[in-house]
Amino acid sequence: MRNSDVLLFVVAIFLFISCKKDNDMPEGKVEITMLDTVNKLRAAGCICGEDIMPQVPVLKWNVQLADAAAAHARDMYNRNYFEHVSPEGTSAFQRAAAVGYEGTTVLENIGRGYKNTAAVISAWKASESHCKAMMDPVVMEMGAYSYGGFWVQEFGK
Repeated sequence: MRNSDVLLFVVAIFLFISCKKDNDMPEGKVEITMLDTVNKLRAAGCICGEDIMPQVPVLKWNVQLADAAAAHARDMYNRNYFEHVSPEGTSAFQRAAAVGYEGTTVLENIGRGYKNTAAVISAWKASESHCKAMMDPVVMEMGAYSYGGFWVQEFGK
């Protein structure tokens, strides 16, 4: 094998690995981009379905809500289901309480198969109920997580 062939082979492998990495779905904490994107939406106001949603206060990141989101994303992935309520009947509120969240309100958005935060937020914004959860003036905190193509947002007060 000539040196130029070896160099070409190494470059091809590098490009293959680089391209594959770019297409991987993010896993784990998505707090910076998720919180920033949702807060920009809340600060600007938007239209959810046919309803005009005015500006609402920005959200703060909440670790317990992020932990609840992580648990639910992993559970859906590991047990191959896609629902707000687990097969045993556990709700978003119950999952948040189980990790120590003491709020009185919990709302949840779930998504599956999106490659990045912008794509899942765009899909949620296009869905009236998901959009209204992101724009709900009652909630003051948020946690989110992505795992194996499953996305979960938890909102609370």
